[in-house]
Amino acid sequence: MIFTLTMNPTLDRYLYIDELKEDDTVRVKRYSDYPAGKGIDVSRVIRELGGVSVAVALLGGATGRKIEELLDEEGVIYTAIRVEPETRTNIILQLKDHQYRLSLPGETVRREKLEKVRETLQALVRPGDTVVISGSLPKGVSPDFYTGIIFILKQFGAVVYFDSDGENLKAGVLAEPKGIKPNIHELSRLYGKPIEENDLAEILKAASDIHRNYRIEEVMVSLGGQGAILYTEDGIWRVKVPKLPVVSAVGAGDSFLAAFVMKRTEGADYETALRWAGAAGSAAVLTPGTQLCRKEDVEALLERIEVKKIG
Repeated sequence: MIFTLTMNPTLDRYLYIDELKEDDTVRVKRYSDYPAGKGIDVSRVIRELGGVSVAVALLGGATGRKIEELLDEEGVIYTAIRVEPETRTNIILQLKDHQYRLSLPGETVRREKLEKVRETLQALVRPGDTVVISGSLPKGVSPDFYTGIIFILKQFGAVVYFDSDGENLKAGVLAEPKGIKPNIHELSRLYGKPIEENDLAEILKAASDIHRNYRIEEVMVSLGGQGAILYTEDGIWRVKVPKLPVVSAVGAGDSFLAAFVMKRTEGADYETALRWAGAAGSAAVLTPGTQLCRKEDVEALLERIEVKKIG
């Protein structure tokens, strides 16, 4: 079974407008709400691709209830850990050719609720299960929380994939998850020096050093329109993706990780899993807002994804 953990979920509300006018009424033509947060997005993609996962998330207030309703509509199985603070909301002003993203801050979560996360995972996760931990932490929660939760899950016998940024990522890798999936900016911050997206030699050096220093079995680096790199002890794979019109790049990395993890848990080899991951990440850019990928788009793109072992 696959579980995802989202410690800091959000409701993404897209407001579609023609233009912003200072000191004047701006008419919203329509709006769309999406359940969001990186772990939730991974579960949504797995559901869309025909897989099964359980999304574990901290949800509070009316916004948390709204996220539950939206997950019910999509058929995503979830376990909500109810908290007192209202779940945060992101407001995205979507114009014709660009957008403004307004991210509201979340509130502090009581220590007892953090312990509830551990208890919930202990009740659900069994040896051999896969847990994908993604995203940021609530306000006031130390990055060390991720170190501890990954270590505990490994003690349960779980396979852990971790996708975060900054100090959270630095703390999480200390517990040696099986795999991580930074983008080029997250990789640079973890590595401690800027890395260019088209500098393959430097990307491979960074991935090799992280693989060795933190004992991470699978270091995946997503490179946007340039595809991705997977660095493992068994080899290095390069994923190339077709050029596509980008409607929204939101969730492309989550779609990539979701498809990869799903296929690997089904027993697929690296090449097959990466082909599905590349197709899912590419398909995500074809949809507006945070709709993520559609299964029919993923299947149509599979033959256009190039996966090559380069080391």
